[in-house]
Amino acid sequence: MNTKWILVRHAKSDWEDTKLDDKQRPLSARGQRAAVLLGNKIQQLGYVPERILCSTALRTTQTLQGILQVLSQYSQEAVPEILYFDELYLATPDSIKRVVAIHHGGKKQIMCIGHNPGMEILARELAQQDIQMKTAHMIVFGKDTAWGNASEMEKGWELLENIRGEEA
Repeated sequence: MNTKWILVRHAKSDWEDTKLDDKQRPLSARGQRAAVLLGNKIQQLGYVPERILCSTALRTTQTLQGILQVLSQYSQEAVPEILYFDELYLATPDSIKRVVAIHHGGKKQIMCIGHNPGMEILARELAQQDIQMKTAHMIVFGKDTAWGNASEMEKGWELLENIRGEEA
């Protein structure tokens, strides 16, 4: 597979401070550990992306920090380009596809870090089967052709991996 699309749902967030705006909710201690575990799995399986497209919500950026904590230990070259998008906060599958279609930059391995239900619905569309995405969950798709435009984004993907950064 030449092109890989890695979908990541953020790790477990902390609901303790009920006054926080949803977008400002941090990861829980469990979520912080799971993000690092997910980073280890990404490294071990060789799914280090060339570019990461991440929601601007605190829990997604902290999930990314946990993943990068691991990747940066191996090599500075392994640290991908990172782009943040408000549009990925609670995005629909169409919004996610649109952001990727515009910002994939011709890279062969792209990771999107976002939220449910959009990530899970998109994973179902790409896999053409029922898939659940729990917290700290990564699903990898591959295809032999280039990215294409937003209207073609869901075509031709093969499910390669379905992994959590923590045990259920």
